[in-house]
Amino acid sequence: MAKAAKISVKRAKPALNRRVIAEAALKLIDAEGLEDLSMRQLGTGLGVEAMALYHHFKNKAELLDAVQELLFEEIEASAPPGPAPVQRLRAMFEGSRHVAIAHPRAYLLVPTRRFRTRPMLEFYERLLRIFHEAGLTDEASARYFRVLAGFATGAALAEIGSRAMQPDASPVILEDFSDKTFPRVTAVVPYLQVAKLGRIYDFGLNLIFEAMEAEIGKPPLQARETH
Repeated sequence: MAKAAKISVKRAKPALNRRVIAEAALKLIDAEGLEDLSMRQLGTGLGVEAMALYHHFKNKAELLDAVQELLFEEIEASAPPGPAPVQRLRAMFEGSRHVAIAHPRAYLLVPTRRFRTRPMLEFYERLLRIFHEAGLTDEASARYFRVLAGFATGAALAEIGSRAMQPDASPVILEDFSDKTFPRVTAVVPYLQVAKLGRIYDFGLNLIFEAMEAEIGKPPLQARETH
């Protein structure tokens, strides 16, 4: 009886497009770090020549913009429509911390790259609309966006360091530290351990959102100052 011929089935590669490339770049950054991302290495991972990537992105800067878009998609997913505007804003800035922990090597793109692509400007518009719906003036929206973004990204980057998640991280020595030479450092270390950083982050958000909610419905700051 004749043996059945073997049929080899090749798995089809995903069609190459901007999103597929950006998602592969994010995975590469997560594994190797931002500085080690190269078009050649990315192309190899995708099974194509590096030049094929330039049909979709003019340069590496454009690619990093697309990776930034993916990170903000994850941040925005933390605040689905439904809750009141202030609660949605709170959820979104809480989501920024979670994205930092999930993508510690890529998170630097969140605070350092400007909003310049259409998807990022659309995100910015949606975010500012939530501030508006919460009852804030344009001026107050701008101020609180900056304050919240500065606090969220700064705290997230500090936590990445506290968790030793950055590339070439040094060993963490302050998680369980006791040295009579540094009495004040020793005293605060138990309150700054990684397990407690979430509560500290919430404490910071509480301060900002309490100030925001107190300002909602009041006359603009400039008008209050003139009186």
